[in-house]
Amino acid sequence: MFLRKSFQYLSNQVARSKLGQLQYQGIMMKVPQEMQKEENFEEDRLVKAFFTKNHDQIKVYGHSQKQLNEKSSSPRNSWYKVVLPFKSNPELSFKFRRFYTNQVRIGRLLELMDYIASTVSYNYILPSSGATMVTAMVDNINFFGKISADQDLEIQGYVTYVGNSSIEVYIDVMQEGVVNVSANFLMVARDGKDHSKAYKVPTMDLDGERDKETAELRSYLGKHRQEKRKQQKDRGLDRKAPSQEEINELHKFFMNPPSDITIDETQIEKTLLMHIQDKNLHGKVFGGFVMREAFELGWLNAYLHVKGQAFPQIIHIDDIQFLAPVDIGSALQVQSRITAVKDTIMHIEVNCYKISPNQQKIRSNDLHLTLNVPGILIPQVQPKTYNEGMQWLNACRRMHYTI
Repeated sequence: MFLRKSFQYLSNQVARSKLGQLQYQGIMMKVPQEMQKEENFEEDRLVKAFFTKNHDQIKVYGHSQKQLNEKSSSPRNSWYKVVLPFKSNPELSFKFRRFYTNQVRIGRLLELMDYIASTVSYNYILPSSGATMVTAMVDNINFFGKISADQDLEIQGYVTYVGNSSIEVYIDVMQEGVVNVSANFLMVARDGKDHSKAYKVPTMDLDGERDKETAELRSYLGKHRQEKRKQQKDRGLDRKAPSQEEINELHKFFMNPPSDITIDETQIEKTLLMHIQDKNLHGKVFGGFVMREAFELGWLNAYLHVKGQAFPQIIHIDDIQFLAPVDIGSALQVQSRITAVKDTIMHIEVNCYKISPNQQKIRSNDLHLTLNVPGILIPQVQPKTYNEGMQWLNACRRMHYTI
């Protein structure tokens, strides 16, 4: 019965993933080969910062038809692509390989994607503007398929929507012309001399874009996502009580617990000292580093929960929040717990805290993972306290939106 249910669920999930992949490929920015200008990778900020060695044959590209205007900018100004030659550069492939497999290490990929999102946002506002760009959140990361460390990897980024001081950046991760990962990064601009002040970014001019209609659609979707984020924040369980239906569901869960494993019992954590090697342009810890550490602890949490019977497959990462910058010399405490399980799917919440030398503890980041373990009967977890009950309901909401 379980295997039949698991197979049916997996088939539905594959179908949904394939549909999402096709829909996304229809709206992503496509730059013809003749409009791609190869840049000097040895002078590229990302290559110098992220690939200190083994960067032979890495190629970076910008758009050949950039718009020069101080008051406005365009998606093509921001467009940036990196090609990682995993096939011909085994040392580079090894850097990204997950232990004893031919799959890419997702934490390392997230770190690189954050670098690229930063580069794209600076391309949009022009590096000479004097503004400082920081990652505010990652709204959505969808995984449509596995990513091989044996095939060349292309990652492109471009701006899709701008507000007064915010920029939305799409990141596409592709292999053999097929997009396997899509992500929405929200970047915010601060005054370069006074980070407490917002910096007004250039308006977005879509005239001259090769596919203006699709660019307009991406911009519309970006505005819709911004409004949706505000609505979800207002409906959050930290602001508004659960619905009666959710209360009834939680009550049934308490009265008929499916497991004796509590959410609290699944928690694992680690504490790291923040070193200067991981600083960003502004002297704080690089956000991609925090994302990598948070994701990898969350994945390990899932792997340990199923006792290593199979490798959990990431389906979706949502709502990565950057709440406070992490200082060099502080400690980063990362906590992960399994907050809900449904069939072969589990949801994991990861929270990060920066701890100063005087023991002041401030939450710096949140991250939410949805993972699939096909063919494995995942042990259920149950809330024990009111706080855990809210974590469980929040996880159920997120899983519902995802699957």
